[in-house]
Amino acid sequence: MGFVKIRFYKWLLILGIITFSVWLFFVDDAAQPGELSSAHLPVSTCDNCHIPWQGVSNDQCLSCHEFSDVTALPPRIRFHKAEKFCRECHTEHRGVNADISQVKHTLFNGKLQCTQCHLARHHGLFGQNCRECHGITTWKVQGFRHPPAETKECNRCHQAPASHYAEQFWSRIESTHFPKGEPSQPVPREECWRCHTVHRWSHLMMEHALRR
Repeated sequence: MGFVKIRFYKWLLILGIITFSVWLFFVDDAAQPGELSSAHLPVSTCDNCHIPWQGVSNDQCLSCHEFSDVTALPPRIRFHKAEKFCRECHTEHRGVNADISQVKHTLFNGKLQCTQCHLARHHGLFGQNCRECHGITTWKVQGFRHPPAETKECNRCHQAPASHYAEQFWSRIESTHFPKGEPSQPVPREECWRCHTVHRWSHLMMEHALRR
């Protein structure tokens, strides 16, 4: 009796799946996962983008979006010339005002320089290897990670203020930090670490004794 009951429920489940599938196939609205973005609202039917039971392919995206001539594109999106991985970065049905672009930097060629797409905001002060400080797992750049406190390359990022180059700058340090008559050697302004130590990102605390 138990075996017959199990078979009955099994066939009932199969029949339910078939009925639901047929309904989805013939009623487009039943499979609508959400509202399209404003850019895709003019699309008339699901078949413009979707292949039944297969989803969206790169070829379907490229039937409307063409990237063979990338010179007309802004530099930051010229990587589209690869014409692949469309769905890895773009997801629809998230609402009219949704941002459907979530770029995955990990898909890019490792030899691609960040400055080929992004403005060089640091003007070369930090070198060319942006990944020393910034992560690339998401579209948003991760928070800046300050180098260790013991670093001696502060001048790569920080430039001494004009006051440090004034004539009286070193004489005032001599008068307050060295006993009278003790000879001293002016410290190069680029050697910030001799007077400053990093305690937190927003503030540099000055030590009163010069570090030798």
